[in-house]
Formats: sequence, C-alpha cells, structure tokens
Amino acid sequence: MVKKPLKILFDAMYHDKQNFEDFATGEIERHLSKKIVTDDSGKTRLVSIPDKTFRKYHSFLNLFIFNRLPANEEVVFSYRKGTNTAAAVRKHSASKHFYQADFSNFFESITSDIVRRSILHGEKHLPVADMHQYLDRIVNLVTVESRLPLGFSTSPVISNTALLSFDNDLAAYCQRRQLVYTRYSDDITISSNVKEPLFELDRVIAEILSVRGYSEIKLNEKKTKINSKGRKVKILGMVILPNGQISLDAKVKDRIETLLHLYVNNQPGLSAVTKSDLEDSFEKLSGLLNYANTVDQAYLDKLRRKYGVTVVDILIHQRKKTEAKRVS
Repeated sequence: MVKKPLKILFDAMYHDKQNFEDFATGEIERHLSKKIVTDDSGKTRLVSIPDKTFRKYHSFLNLFIFNRLPANEEVVFSYRKGTNTAAAVRKHSASKHFYQADFSNFFESITSDIVRRSILHGEKHLPVADMHQYLDRIVNLVTVESRLPLGFSTSPVISNTALLSFDNDLAAYCQRRQLVYTRYSDDITISSNVKEPLFELDRVIAEILSVRGYSEIKLNEKKTKINSKGRKVKILGMVILPNGQISLDAKVKDRIETLLHLYVNNQPGLSAVTKSDLEDSFEKLSGLLNYANTVDQAYLDKLRRKYGVTVVDILIHQRKKTEAKRVS
C-alpha cells in the first residue's frame, strides 16, 4: 500500500469542492447545531447535529481511516457491510443457555484517548502518510467534549474498532470455555450448553474492561440477564425457538401481518396505521418484509402463501427501487 499525504487523499475525493484548510484547521463549532432528543425510555439528551459540510468530512474519515481500522470480525456484527443482526443471533442457535448484557451510555463512554489509541493501533492499515501530523485534529473532528457523540456517522464504526482489545480478550476467554461470544454495538450475547460458566461473566467482563483501559465503559446491571431454551429467548429483536430456529418476535409478525392485510384490503387504512402518507407506508412495510427476509425464510414463505407471491415480492423490491431513486 502506497501511503499519501492526507491533503492529497482529501483533494482526490472532493476535487476542490471541499476546503481542506477548513477540514484541517477550521472552527468545528460552526459546523454543529444542538438538538434535544428523547429516547424510547423517555430520557432526553442534547445531541450535536453536523451540517452538510461536516458530514462530508466524516464520510472522508470513514472511507480512508475508520472503515480500515481492525475489528474482531468473528464476534462483532454491528455496522459492517455483509453482515447483520440475524447473523449475530445465528451464532447462538445451537446453545441452550444465554447471557445477555449491554453497556451503559456506550458511545459517550468511548473517550478521545480510546479513539486516538485505536487509530495508532491500526495505523499500518491506513493509506495516510502524515497521520501523526493530523491525529489530534482527526480525533477532535469525531468527538464532542472528548467523547464519541450520537449523531455522527463516524461513531458507529469507531465503536467497532475501539473495543478491539476487549473483544479479543473476551473472545479468547470464551473460546477456552466453549462459550459463544458476539457483540452488536453495545449488546453482548454469550451462550453455552452449560449454564454455570455464565454466572462469572459480569466479573470477567469488568476485569477485562479495567485491564484494557476502558475505565468508563460499564455494564448496565439492570439489563444483564441469563435465559435458557424452554422459555422465550429474545436476542436483538429476534427469537431463538427451542429447536434452534431463528424467527421474528411475535410483535413484529403481528405488525407485518396487520400492515399486509391493510395493503391488500384497505390502503387508506394502511396510511392511517403507519401515520404517514401512502408511499412512506409502502416503504415501511417493505422494510419490515426485507427484515423478515434476512431472518426467517420459512415465515416469509408463509406470508407468500397467505397474501400472494406477487404482493410480497413486489413489496420486498419496493425498498430497492426507493434506494435507487435516492442515489440517482
């Protein structure tokens, strides 16, 4: 790999349509606005919203830096092309017992120091010749108040590589004990055919985080749980059935079938249920069917038998048409 100066790479991507001097030295705050958002639990937080120019800068950094940094692809299934949540859940389909946990305030717990360390650790994979000259600036471009923010396109992919040493250590620990480990962003799943090893995982995870220098990343104790087959095992919005088959959660199936019924029999009613215009309603239904297509082909075949092959397949391809229009 031939390494080139950052300015050469930037100008090659944008052909003078973006200002490298602003990217390299300009005031960051003028590219950001603040917005209060409310999450599903009702909590509110202040989020930094990048403007169009700043999003261009982030696209450049993702292309030439963050998408090239190493992550443990055997265990990390989030924010990567060619994989999805269903692939993460399938890794656990043959197990009997399941440990599930997540991190509290995950992105905000990833500090500037962790981002800097990740870049330096993966520097050999990057095409940038003068990385050390711009390292502090790059870190400042992707953090707010020295933390990884919600709302930046760089934050998800950084979260994959930022925990590389943690993922490697936990994966090695699990392999020695015949446990299966996957991570999807802040969601951790570890499964086994023997239940007892799962009871040690809170302590093990905390120790690895401490040893590897992730002092601010903590497990959310309220969401840590251990489940076993025979009861409903729900992982990342999917269900592992007692026979090991992966299927959609019943609530998702109910919504799909309600919307399909309205699509076939009462399209104005479909718009009312989704609280959007008819075109957006079709797109939402298409998105749900494409999700079902990645998770449970048997269920999708059932929908084809019930509502018609043509109806289901037209809706599945609706999203591809919509994405093609956006690109053009």
